[in-house]
Amino acid sequence: MSLPAQIDPRKLALQGIALEGEISARDLTRLNDSVEAISGALKASLEFSLDESRQTMVTGSASVFVDVVCQRCLDLVNVEINAAIALQVVWSEDQLANVAPGYEAWVVVDRIADLHAVVEDEILLALPIVNYHNIEDCTGSAFNVKVNADMEEVTVDSPFSVLQQLKK
Repeated sequence: MSLPAQIDPRKLALQGIALEGEISARDLTRLNDSVEAISGALKASLEFSLDESRQTMVTGSASVFVDVVCQRCLDLVNVEINAAIALQVVWSEDQLANVAPGYEAWVVVDRIADLHAVVEDEILLALPIVNYHNIEDCTGSAFNVKVNADMEEVTVDSPFSVLQQLKK
């Protein structure tokens, strides 16, 4: 089932609605620009609720598989990006100071908000800075140097070794 793009978070929280579904890879344009490829749809599970002070809260998770470049071998590696979502809906920037600890602010100026954009934001924030294959799967030979325990210490011929002779 597809997640709706436009929602009224206040109404969903008043009703205690939980949404579970997918966002198509073609709708994730900013994520697509940040990775090599998106492997399938983004899956998300979100629960809308009111806290004890009647503030609109959104909790849940989102995950998607993406292809990124391995920084060791420069081949593509498929990684799963998981994002925990903990948002408090605020209606203006004046309320940003009142966000509960452990939650991020989701500023919704109008009644209707873009759910796809906020879920994509959370996935973008969860992208790793550097991506690698598992060391067994990586084809990057520069980093797969095996060291023998009985190898002797290697002496490197320094270009400044000539200066050592002048010291004598």
